[in-house]
Amino acid sequence: MSLRTKESDPISRWESIPPLLTTKHKSSQPLSLQLREGTKDAHRWVERLAFVRSFLRGVIDPRSYQCLLRDLHTVYGALEEGLRRHAHHPVLGWSAWPLLWRQNALSEDLDYLAMRLPTSGLRDLPWQKQPPSSAALRYAARIFAQADHSPTLLLAHAYTRYLGDLSGGQILRRIVGFSLGLPGPDGLRFYDFSQIPNHGQFKQDFRSWLDRLPLSVTEQHAVVQEAIAAFAANGALFEELAPRAGS
Repeated sequence: MSLRTKESDPISRWESIPPLLTTKHKSSQPLSLQLREGTKDAHRWVERLAFVRSFLRGVIDPRSYQCLLRDLHTVYGALEEGLRRHAHHPVLGWSAWPLLWRQNALSEDLDYLAMRLPTSGLRDLPWQKQPPSSAALRYAARIFAQADHSPTLLLAHAYTRYLGDLSGGQILRRIVGFSLGLPGPDGLRFYDFSQIPNHGQFKQDFRSWLDRLPLSVTEQHAVVQEAIAAFAANGALFEELAPRAGS
């Protein structure tokens, strides 16, 4: 199944951003601050979803967790392909991207969990043949289309995913490890950024890099709005996983 669209206006047919997730633009602020402030409501909205609340309480169904990793494998595949394609783009070219790549780590976790958690219901087919959710396919299709038509907007998806992985993702690692009985590193490599010795400094460097990018006010506004859309896409993914977690 192709995630790319051949429509002349590939963005128009996607779900609109929920009104509660839109934000007013403050162009006088650095881009990193605009992103942080502009996505606050979206972040809170995602954290209040039933799947996320259960996850944070340590109530993690092995099958739904593997489905989540399968979905993320699809999403990160789209994002990392786009960033590689535009490695020499004047805005997207950043030497530190390879330190953040997650798709290979997700592959390793999925391979391990398929052996470690055989009662999860996913053993009939290799995970590579398990279809991602429709929400994950829409999310990846959006990233592919932005890479084709508005590559600067990949910044929004990189900000949303990778900074989240380096921040709250480290808390999730402990929750997943305890809930599923995974001491690590096997099965938890998605959360492993040991190649980055100082996460706090790296995040600060990432934000400083964003603030130095040669983006117009209009482009900055578009990046912030796309980051909000990325949170909405993540929320849709979690909402689609919720019924599986409860089954």
